[in-house]
Amino acid sequence: MKKSVFLLLASSVLSVTLAWAEGEWDQARNAHERGDYAAEIAMVRPLAEQGYAFAQFNLGVLYDEGKGVPQDNAQAMAWYKKAAEQGLPQAQVNLGIMYEQGQGMKPDYVRAYFWYALADVQGDGQAPQAKKDLAEKMTPAQIDDAERQAKEYRVKHPFRIPPTPAPDSGSAHGNG
Repeated sequence: MKKSVFLLLASSVLSVTLAWAEGEWDQARNAHERGDYAAEIAMVRPLAEQGYAFAQFNLGVLYDEGKGVPQDNAQAMAWYKKAAEQGLPQAQVNLGIMYEQGQGMKPDYVRAYFWYALADVQGDGQAPQAKKDLAEKMTPAQIDDAERQAKEYRVKHPFRIPPTPAPDSGSAHGNG
């Protein structure tokens, strides 16, 4: 499974937050597209540190891919987790992939399934297939445990980011 990419900037899902003026999103996207990751990081990092999920996700992608910063699974995971805990489904999927593949740690299928399940509830298009594929590697007890954990998490942690718009809404998901 391919991880979500930076180009969330073009998604209509960004209308959920007014963190950046449209021009700043365009500047960050343009910096990314031309490979000027230092400029992109200069725009993204301050907002990520202020708690904006989309900026956290994008910073996670940069660490994940080693663009403008040394590749660092722990940093990628930390930034993805911050965005995922706010309900950003793309970050939830990327965390699931990291746990499933054991990037920077031993694979943890229960934790991977947990994040895929949360992304599925949020309407992510990759999550149902990711759960199905991962379930083939898991025991029924592991699946039940992951589902229970996800259900308990949702009760205690309402997401601040609305679910991903429906595929027919004309919005891009950000998956490449």
